[in-house]
Amino acid sequence: MRHHRQIAYAAAMLAWTVQANAMPPEQDREVVTANGDPRWIVVDARNHVSGATGAVAVLFGTAQERGRSRPAILRVDCFDKVTTLHVDTAALRLGAAEVMVTHSVDGGPFRYVAWQASAEGNGIDLPADRAVPFLAGLYDKVVLRLAIVRPLSVPFLLTFTVEGAEQGLSIIADRCQWAAAPAISEVGR
Repeated sequence: MRHHRQIAYAAAMLAWTVQANAMPPEQDREVVTANGDPRWIVVDARNHVSGATGAVAVLFGTAQERGRSRPAILRVDCFDKVTTLHVDTAALRLGAAEVMVTHSVDGGPFRYVAWQASAEGNGIDLPADRAVPFLAGLYDKVVLRLAIVRPLSVPFLLTFTVEGAEQGLSIIADRCQWAAAPAISEVGR
């Protein structure tokens, strides 16, 4: 039952944020699985602001604050050959335009990265110039943890199982021409 609730919440968030005329990519719906669990879900969508069509990859995770868990969504957009990374969860309520976020991959040390608060304030965005190297750094990894510290509040800790990122993001990487960016080959080496 909880799994169905997460899927329903994620579908509502995707429809709200992308307002998709979503339909599967050419290869039907691409679902990358690990141990039988769905991980990366890729669909074709339409950007409701620009009208552009492109691929969107969605990954479900959890957000924890004060011992309470909520669904979280990591979304990778490719519209007009530009990749953007979004992370959303209910009750985040960010006020500042720039948000300091620490992240850890596979239990490694936390590193600071400046993200942008989404226009609605319930998520964070990583712009195109930093999204691709960040996402390429998830290849061959299992767990991504993000900690968002808000002024006068306890941190939000978001956890995503990113296993299968290389395969799950392959449609996005192809359409947004990640291979053309020289920095990708240097990420994580």
